Amino acid sequence: MPFVAAAVACLLPLAVFAPQGGGGDPANPGLLTPAERTSLRDKLAKFMQEDAVYSTSSSGKDRDKAARSREKAKDAFDAEWQKAEKKGNLMASMPDLRGVFENCFLLKPPAKTVGTLWSDKSKLTQMEYSYLVPKSYKPNVPCIALWVLPGRTGAEATAPFAKAVDYFAATWDKTPLAGEAIVHLPNPIPGLEYDPIPDFSREADDAEEQRRIDWMWSTYADTLNTFNVDRGRLFLDCGRGNCGFGLRFVSIFPDRFAGVVLREPVAVDGLRLGSLAGVPVLMVKSEATKAAVEALQKRIEDLAPGSVTVLDAVGEYPYKDLTPKLEEWLRSKRRNAMPSKVVIEPNHDRFNNAYWADIVVANRLVSSAADKKPRLECTADRAANRITVKAVGVERFTIYLNDDLIDLDKEFTMVVNDKAVTEKKARNFRDMRENVIVRSDWEMLFPVRYNATVPK
Repeated sequence: MPFVAAAVACLLPLAVFAPQGGGGDPANPGLLTPAERTSLRDKLAKFMQEDAVYSTSSSGKDRDKAARSREKAKDAFDAEWQKAEKKGNLMASMPDLRGVFENCFLLKPPAKTVGTLWSDKSKLTQMEYSYLVPKSYKPNVPCIALWVLPGRTGAEATAPFAKAVDYFAATWDKTPLAGEAIVHLPNPIPGLEYDPIPDFSREADDAEEQRRIDWMWSTYADTLNTFNVDRGRLFLDCGRGNCGFGLRFVSIFPDRFAGVVLREPVAVDGLRLGSLAGVPVLMVKSEATKAAVEALQKRIEDLAPGSVTVLDAVGEYPYKDLTPKLEEWLRSKRRNAMPSKVVIEPNHDRFNNAYWADIVVANRLVSSAADKKPRLECTADRAANRITVKAVGVERFTIYLNDDLIDLDKEFTMVVNDKAVTEKKARNFRDMRENVIVRSDWEMLFPVRYNATVPK
């Protein structure tokens, strides 16, 4: 994984405010009370904080001190977990696991005034970005987030991209949602095009796409690890000149987003859309974009009926007059972190995992025939306790399991390209916790990892 994408998962927040709330599902309350979950979560968050300090400490007295603090925090969590387990098997209770892990990263108060648009540079790449933290922000409360890509200043293909501060003024400034959302705007890289689909047989195209991806993750890493972004309510808002790239980016990282907004869609005939199944898409349709919108809507709806919303353009681009409808749509959406069906149809050889599935070894996109390009479709049937996998152009893959998907207390059936085996796997708390840390996502709770080879 390139360094920027890895860094967004590994730059853990070190801070002082504990999370609040209890989590849980009214239809399936679990074993613990909200207060018991909160107490466990406080201790888990403290241990994760001390563990991160220890991992980054140099040798000597500082590391020894960090080791003692880490061990003390671990002992406190383990003791309370063991006490709570007297009520039953917590590892099998997803409502309790969600309640314990929800909002488990500790964060400091903002260093700058909230309610004001600030500009900064990425700690990793020095790429520039702007951000807004709403006046209502509290470090211990997850916040809806808008990742906004500034569009071109004119309709011409040669028109420059707007600066982040100017684009914010034309879109979200002084809107109700900006009063409650974290807004992140990376400044476009001068001279770099975004929408053309890369030809990965060309080294220059490959390098440029990596620059785009680094631009996205290196700037967003700062926002993600500094402020309390609700992992289930992150939206990508794309403008003129980067809607094609935005859709491509979401297809590479679909499990990060609760939805994507395309203010000026373009044709993406060469883009594989399978990985977008289940990601809500909102498009603005004008006379200029009508054909692209209708073609794209049909392609996406054929994969996932009902996942596309189209708004007729009102006023001039970037259509600030549509803000009330955009806000209504955004507030109505939340990511489904545990879909029963996952499709991975890669558009990049180096990024090919989503939700609870991961392609490990597969055919290269550039050298594969159309019917041999890698594709992985995984379906969980909890009633039958079965996972069904259909793989094309894939040699090895990994799936991550929990008791939302199947009953791990029982044997389950794994069917890969019509060949079935029966399996039984033990849950592992440490692996689950490490996955949360690596992905920087408290909703990705998987106590079991299953590695498989596709039968010949």
